Amino acid sequence: MAETLNTCRRDETRMAPVSDDEAGIDAELKETERSIGELQKRRAELLRAKGAIRWAKTTASASKTKGSQHEASASAVATVAAPASTKALEEALKSLEWSSFRKKEGEWTFLRNRDGSLVDTLTSETDFVNQLRKGREVVVGRYRYAVSEDKFLSRHFEA
Repeated sequence: MAETLNTCRRDETRMAPVSDDEAGIDAELKETERSIGELQKRRAELLRAKGAIRWAKTTASASKTKGSQHEASASAVATVAAPASTKALEEALKSLEWSSFRKKEGEWTFLRNRDGSLVDTLTSETDFVNQLRKGREVVVGRYRYAVSEDKFLSRHFEA
């Protein structure tokens, strides 16, 4: 009989109704977590914008020191980063099969097929690929892209 009483007590404590104070705190916690999520998204947007500004300044200062030939290619970078084409470029890059680096942060994928041709996904993104092949790093969306050995494409999260 003692066991039955203990079991009943345990069930009663489990089934105790949540107090209004506790429910109010739960609601506030939920709202706070939602707000934190929105703030984190906004922070990421601002950091991307800041990175784009820094990249533009770096490109502009490099073009001033290297002369007019570099200035012409810097304008090509601006067309790569045009808002209308950026969305399509981001989608194309997102659709590639990315692999994580083993010993460092970032990801990589193949830029070229085994026969040396450009992967199908990037054949329409020639401005982007040409900028990378010239040894530049290009920021698209949340990532900074670079090419190595003219066959690997890497990306790193741009903070």
